[in-house]
Amino acid sequence: MDTIENLNWGQRLFAEAKQYTWGLTEGIIPQSMGPIMDEKTRKGLEIKLLVPETTPMPSVTEQNVELRGLSDLPLSIGLTERGAIVCFRFIEGRLDYAGFSGKDPIFLNWAKDLFLYYWDKGK
Repeated sequence: MDTIENLNWGQRLFAEAKQYTWGLTEGIIPQSMGPIMDEKTRKGLEIKLLVPETTPMPSVTEQNVELRGLSDLPLSIGLTERGAIVCFRFIEGRLDYAGFSGKDPIFLNWAKDLFLYYWDKGK
């Protein structure tokens, strides 16, 4: 997929999530996503975000939102119970947003395992 298509697909995945949304991302969450996140967490959606340690961590008031920091994020992952997107870095270090995405259970399990590997390293 191309970059814009991947970003749009990721936003749709998040909007359709019912159980959980996990993300490993190099930046902060856009402000426009705040109200949607608030509404979804009130309905029980679990959110786990892993960001660079240098990113200012907002205070989290919702029970089902967890934030962790990691010193080195070699990729970006966005996943829900419905699908996942995995983007790797170019050799020079810049993130390639035209990554891999899918809804296949094997791909979802692989992306989930990959996220949890880095989640366990987060602080």
